[in-house]
Amino acid sequence: MIGPNTSIRDQGGGRPYTGEIFGAHCAKLLGEIRMTLRHLLLITTTAMVAAPVAAQAQSVSSNEADGIVVTGIRASLRDAIEIKRKASSIVDVISAEDVGKFPDANVADSLARLPGVTVDRQFGEGEQLSIAGVEPALNRLTIDGHSVASADWGGNPSDRSSRSFNYSLLSPSIISQAVVYKTPEARLQEGAIGASVDVVTRKPLDLDSNTFRFNGGYEYNDRADRGSIRGNALYSWKNADETIGILAAANYDKEQLSRAGVAVYWYRTGQALLDNAPSTATVNGKAITDLTEDERSEFASSRFASFLAREFFKQERERIGFNGAIQVRPSDNLKLTGTALIIRGNYDNVSNSMYTYGYEGSRLISAQFSGGLVTQATFSGIADGQTGSTGQLDTLYRRTRVKNDTYSLAYEWEPDGWHVTGNVGYTRASGGKDPEYLLDFRTQQGFTSGANGRNTTVDWDSPATDPTKWLSNYTANGGENITASDGRTFFGRQIGGIPTKSGFTLDKEWFTEANAVHDLNAGPFTQLLFGARFTSHENSNTTYSNAIFTDQDFTLADLDYNVLPSGLYDGLGTSGNGAPYVGMDKDGIIAALAKYGNFTDDRGLAKGEYWLVKEKIAAGYAQANFETGKLRGNVGVRFVSTKTESNFYAQSGSTVQLVQYNKTDNRFLPSINVIYDAGDTVVLRAAAAKVMSRPRYSDLAGYLSLTDSTLSGSGGNPDLKPYLATNFGFSAEWYFAPGSFLSGEVFYRDISNYVGNETLETELTNPITGNTLTYAVSRPVNGGKASVTGFSISGNTNLAWGFGIQASYTFADAETSKAEGLPFLSRNTIQISPYYENGPFQARVSYNRRSKYFYRFGRQQSQDYTDAYRQLDAQVSYAINENLSVTATASNLLDETYYQYSSTKNAPTSIYKNGRVYSASMTAKF
Repeated sequence: MIGPNTSIRDQGGGRPYTGEIFGAHCAKLLGEIRMTLRHLLLITTTAMVAAPVAAQAQSVSSNEADGIVVTGIRASLRDAIEIKRKASSIVDVISAEDVGKFPDANVADSLARLPGVTVDRQFGEGEQLSIAGVEPALNRLTIDGHSVASADWGGNPSDRSSRSFNYSLLSPSIISQAVVYKTPEARLQEGAIGASVDVVTRKPLDLDSNTFRFNGGYEYNDRADRGSIRGNALYSWKNADETIGILAAANYDKEQLSRAGVAVYWYRTGQALLDNAPSTATVNGKAITDLTEDERSEFASSRFASFLAREFFKQERERIGFNGAIQVRPSDNLKLTGTALIIRGNYDNVSNSMYTYGYEGSRLISAQFSGGLVTQATFSGIADGQTGSTGQLDTLYRRTRVKNDTYSLAYEWEPDGWHVTGNVGYTRASGGKDPEYLLDFRTQQGFTSGANGRNTTVDWDSPATDPTKWLSNYTANGGENITASDGRTFFGRQIGGIPTKSGFTLDKEWFTEANAVHDLNAGPFTQLLFGARFTSHENSNTTYSNAIFTDQDFTLADLDYNVLPSGLYDGLGTSGNGAPYVGMDKDGIIAALAKYGNFTDDRGLAKGEYWLVKEKIAAGYAQANFETGKLRGNVGVRFVSTKTESNFYAQSGSTVQLVQYNKTDNRFLPSINVIYDAGDTVVLRAAAAKVMSRPRYSDLAGYLSLTDSTLSGSGGNPDLKPYLATNFGFSAEWYFAPGSFLSGEVFYRDISNYVGNETLETELTNPITGNTLTYAVSRPVNGGKASVTGFSISGNTNLAWGFGIQASYTFADAETSKAEGLPFLSRNTIQISPYYENGPFQARVSYNRRSKYFYRFGRQQSQDYTDAYRQLDAQVSYAINENLSVTATASNLLDETYYQYSSTKNAPTSIYKNGRVYSASMTAKF
């Protein structure tokens, strides 16, 4: 951190469960679905159910009956459906329609077409997944069945201390399929309460020799008004005996993002405006002294948007990836596969944020309020010759790099009656800001500001485009005596800082696994599966703090500034002269800090932001597969032992020291999946399992501060237990024609040990003083309970004349002890993807909508929600010949507004638009 005066930017309904009968509870939830969604679902389902005759007729004439190989959209859907049908648990699948041709430019966008999967699109493209109503931190990603390390770029308010993965880092060009395991089996890795996603990459022995694919194109963002190139290539070779194969794939992606937005950093009440307000101030046109008691009380309880901002974020995302695979088959029953996945991401970005200060009533001139919200307030400025500020302009340049390296050696051995597999490997990821350049300015102008839903106003005495009105902190507030961490002294003011490795994450893991499958002939049991896995994992967060000061007067007019384009704020409901405004770009920020920053304090490691968590995880399992008549399935148990070493700093008084805490947690996780083939076209599935997900790293090793004199404290909690849940699932699937199905699924997650922050009387031994006392400590604790109950309906069918439709609807409801509900849970999610495929021509339209969801606790414990979000995408492709095709895509065609609010929809916290994205590409294959 660079100091409290630099910036206040934040980068980054439930009821107790009563135990109703499960079926009655689902019926009650079904009755709560809104009428419009019922109508839409009815239309979609009717279309799918009414289509089997046409679909069957078409499939007979165009598929196996004529010996024609199905390709394209229908082929990818058909492959995915076949995997789903044969699966030994409840799964959903996305399959690539051809080598190097995944359905979307982003894996998360493809997965969002599956029932129960929702995507957060804060920066336009999908980055994290919520599945079955469970937040991203409690889901799991593996690649080819093994772990993959995770780190993010640092400016994203994503949950970098959790175990989630940023899907935008994963190039779709290398993917064969992605499988979402909604119910676990004992053989699958633990760590997910919602679901596990396994991404399967291409392998050379599965492809024709000398397979070559190349795709290159251009992408344009209309809000950024900039474009960039992107492309990928894949080559695979194997010898004639198919004993050696080599695959190499590379991808290059560049995206332009110019995101303008509105933010409210926190809400205060009208009482703060009444405090010390002059008698001349007015409220709704009436002098404060003339307000009735009822009017005064209503105004005092109304909420006011303090620190109302106009923001601008510009980023060029550049990703380079390499995927390689070598396969060797030294004998008919032995295969070795070595893989490497290397990702390099450049997420450099510039952000400018101009905002008003949240003044109390001493500067109040007038205010307007209605409906529990102060919709507008006017404040006087600072008189000439006086010190003080009424607003701030933050300018930041972040140099951000993301690295991800994963290497694995897998083996597959098939002696008589056995199938032995395993792997050994290493995965490492790093990401964060290194360094981060921060420079800020102040203004002394009077202003009017206010918010009412998506309409906000900021109006200064002079336009925000006037650079002379934006002063250095020293010019606006004068100097103060500064003592650096090394004892040096200085008289001046902080104007910014250059922290290094700011929010820098390092995540790494060694893993090894061995599995065996043995054929059985023991009654209904046909196979015995058993195996073990061991991992050594480390996750750390580091920041080296820095502060820069000056004793020189200057304004933004003395520097290399720019004026933001006015069109950036179109459609965002902004009014007043607060937009456009002046700002600075990368070179100007760096030059200004070098020119005017004549005193620097390198404060070293920011101990309050440091953690290091080491985990050694040993797991073993046994699973039996059974089949008798039309009944099949599996039953098993997984044992997991997690040894955790939490390293963090603790403070008591003026003493700070590094603390280490060790803990071991052992868990048995039983599971059962039962599948009944009710007919040639109907499959029924039921599943139950105990599952777990480990706590966030920062919760396990957060900075601990204890004060013996007041018996109070705050910090992390290395004694946290994992999230636990009992999961139930049931599905009914009707495969009424080749490449067509209709499925209904009911799911239930009974979650215990939910982690939440509370202040509790806790007996602790102060690690510095050695005293064992009872402290009132604010920290993460277990004990929260929640349940998620929901259902989904999904299906796909070929209609007539080349048309088809894929659609799903999911309803999820949370029962919690907290009114805000579970993070990222949308009650209603719908997706519809009609498509057309005829000869060389393909077209698809995809529509997704998710209802509002609780996002997080913001400043002052504000309950922040994200409003309903829609996404409309389209894709058209034409095969010029069997080797060459062209594709055009458009995403976010509705130019949707990302809207977040505090508790009520008329109290915004964030309003953003990311722009429409258009692309054109050409694919060559040989």
